[in-house]
Amino acid sequence: MDQPAPPQPIAANLQPLLRELKAHGFKVRFEQPPKIGVYGLFEARSRTLWVHPITFELGISRQTLLHEAVHAAQSCPQGNLTRLGIAAPVSPLIAQEINSILFSNYHVKDRVLEQEAFSLQGQTNAPSILVKLLRQRCKT
Repeated sequence: MDQPAPPQPIAANLQPLLRELKAHGFKVRFEQPPKIGVYGLFEARSRTLWVHPITFELGISRQTLLHEAVHAAQSCPQGNLTRLGIAAPVSPLIAQEINSILFSNYHVKDRVLEQEAFSLQGQTNAPSILVKLLRQRCKT
């Protein structure tokens, strides 16, 4: 079955990441995730990333894709999410916002993984970092 195309073209600097995800057996779906009320979702069992089409209208599709790609990299090599060990620098204001989101929306056992994803999604070099991590961690 063909997957829906993204509602808008994907930025050129994200194309290598999309290719790398596909090369390692991940599927990227630009459609409503199977969980209500989220902009993106990663399901380790099916190796599927969802990016809600509304994220393009909201201007957060890049961050959403990068966030879910972090989880894909975290899922390698064995399918269960583990920390990447990346310390991405964020401003104190952004760190405070991330912490607010984590404490409001995530179970305590998931917070470390989510914090890593939120921190990395805002880095300008996140696509190249993720390509490198996928190559290191997701040997296929």
